[in-house]
Amino acid sequence: MNCIVKDIKKTENYILLTVETEKEILIEPGQFVMLKPKYYDFGKPFSVIFQEGKIIKFLIAVVGELTTELKMLKENDELDIRGAYGIPFINKIDKSKKYILLGGDCGSAPLIHFSEKYPHLVDKKIYGYATSEIRKIFNIKGLHIDEEEKMNLIEKLFKDIKFENNNAFLVCGSMDMIKSIKKAFSLYNVKIYASLEAIMGCGIGICKGCPVKTKNGIKMICKDGPIFDLSEVNLEW
Repeated sequence: MNCIVKDIKKTENYILLTVETEKEILIEPGQFVMLKPKYYDFGKPFSVIFQEGKIIKFLIAVVGELTTELKMLKENDELDIRGAYGIPFINKIDKSKKYILLGGDCGSAPLIHFSEKYPHLVDKKIYGYATSEIRKIFNIKGLHIDEEEKMNLIEKLFKDIKFENNNAFLVCGSMDMIKSIKKAFSLYNVKIYASLEAIMGCGIGICKGCPVKTKNGIKMICKDGPIFDLSEVNLEW
């Protein structure tokens, strides 16, 4: 499906991209879409940070060739978009709990989307970034900047957040961040759901490019995830 760039805000390392799709797509928080410039053969998966009708926003880190091409887009340029793919947060989590949202860098995007749609399930939220660069295009409640507070997201969590018995966690960020959080809470009896990232070719489980080892065998992050209960996943595989 075609979509058109309606607005694009940029910093050196981030893009806040707003597009309008030809038809409305139902995208639940935690799901992703495959997005690519017209002249690319394959797209990459991106989480949605905001959706209203045909308007979709993405917060994208500029980390490679495709995202560098996305940074060069201007208003009214066209892109290909397909999806939504993956199983959303709401279909995986325990809905009797209140969640602390922990987002690392652009991994904050699906959690912000979740917070907007399901505020009654959110207790606290920390969206962590290393530097204040992100404030040039994006500034919301819960934003944590490492260089401003002289501590990282996990240090902030243990310093400032009081846990309640009914708390659980939704986590999205780099694999190193997710491993650190799993290790930090290894002695606590707390439920942690993580949105895992991977290089994907198809987004629908055909190319087998995003396997993850779980207690129930090999799963595909695109089709069976991207949301997983961390207690069921072997992150060292």
